[in-house]
Amino acid sequence: MSAGLFVAVFVLVPATFAVQDAWQVPVPRPIAFAKLEPIATSYWVSWGLTLAALLTPALLLALLPPARLLALGYLLTTSAMGVLLCGTTVGLAFSGLDPA
Repeated sequence: MSAGLFVAVFVLVPATFAVQDAWQVPVPRPIAFAKLEPIATSYWVSWGLTLAALLTPALLLALLPPARLLALGYLLTTSAMGVLLCGTTVGLAFSGLDPA
């Protein structure tokens, strides 16, 4: 479970920013009260693919019967923290407080 927490906190966001830089994904601009601009699909795809890539160790661990509980803990921890971090980072990007 601690491996899932470490991966979600210290790998997910920097890896997603690296993917967005490599793909030259346009960063969403802060939301103005008068208008809401559409966000590029590649922005959402970069978050989803990075999270999915970080969940692949759980699939590999699930193949071994003794490691299935470990795989479940990793999967639940990484996905829960990943979704929370994704939501927080995307919210900060929309409000104009993102680190980039």
